[in-house]
Amino acid sequence: MLDHWPARCAACDEPFAAEPERQAYGGYDEIEVLPADANAPGLRLWVTQHRFWEVPCGCAHCSRYQPPRAVVLPEWEGARVDAQQMLGLRPSTGLIDQTIRQGAGQVAPVEDLLLQEVRRARLLHLDETLWREGGLLLWLWVFNALTTVMYFVGARSAEIFVNALQGGYRGCLMSDAYAVYRSYLSRIRCLAHLLRKARGLAEATCRHTSQIGQELLGLLGALMQATQAARDGPFEDLAERQAPVLAQLKALCERHQHSPFVKLGEFCREMLNDWEAVIRPLLDPNLPLTNNAAERLLRHWVIARRLSFGTHSEQGTRALALLASIIDTCRARKASAWDYLTAALQAGRQGLPMPPLPAVAVGG
Repeated sequence: MLDHWPARCAACDEPFAAEPERQAYGGYDEIEVLPADANAPGLRLWVTQHRFWEVPCGCAHCSRYQPPRAVVLPEWEGARVDAQQMLGLRPSTGLIDQTIRQGAGQVAPVEDLLLQEVRRARLLHLDETLWREGGLLLWLWVFNALTTVMYFVGARSAEIFVNALQGGYRGCLMSDAYAVYRSYLSRIRCLAHLLRKARGLAEATCRHTSQIGQELLGLLGALMQATQAARDGPFEDLAERQAPVLAQLKALCERHQHSPFVKLGEFCREMLNDWEAVIRPLLDPNLPLTNNAAERLLRHWVIARRLSFGTHSEQGTRALALLASIIDTCRARKASAWDYLTAALQAGRQGLPMPPLPAVAVGG
């Protein structure tokens, strides 16, 4: 049980004694759903009773304790939940939806903290996948800075990419072939994408395309193996040692970039357009060779999209992206998303600043 009374008189501003004469006038029960521990599987309910008191003053005014109120942004005003309904055994779909929106509205200030860390990252993995919002066909973007993750939902255009990074990103981008990313010179191409496409060419029914595809696949594979091997030893002259392989690969792409076989021509032009991004790991073999760090994150939300058929309103979409960002950032830092969201919600409801994001785990 927790007792709350005012510290000062609301009329004359005189401070009250540490234990003043008082009379209870209201309160509420705070119910927390806690995760299970090793000795008690399942969920646990923790109930804290809060009592509010009014205190008389010598000036004849009676002051009541006023509980703090969370500051709710205008765009989240509609997200209110009747706490009494939470005690029901069968909460409605509407109640669950409102609860999610209210939670997202309370922790919305954390978005700025995440964005600041993403913009400071030295390496950023980017990827995007389809997302539906009602009848709209949108895209779910992930910005993965390894220990910080941000999601955005919007059109597949430069707008989200540029607005998120504000055009001032100084780190290195790992991405696919999407042309929007080419505005950043310090970029790496995912070799796994290129290997899959080259393997498809190698398995083509056309003998000519298959032969070229096998050559491309072999050269790309050799470069990838050489880069991985260089991580265990000196790599200063790696690009020079691989110069013959690079020259052969580039000549092959230049020779077939206008091939009448559509897929072959497309692949060769893609390689040439992204040539510097493809060979960048030869200058620093410690750079990643694939974009798996972003693709793995999107898999969870692709499954969620298939189960839920997406979101159905702009506010619901933003709530999903915000909560997903916090959940995956906590997971990347080996911290409990449940604990952090609980602390953030409590701070928001009391009008206090948001708690700092969990620290990066040692060795994380």
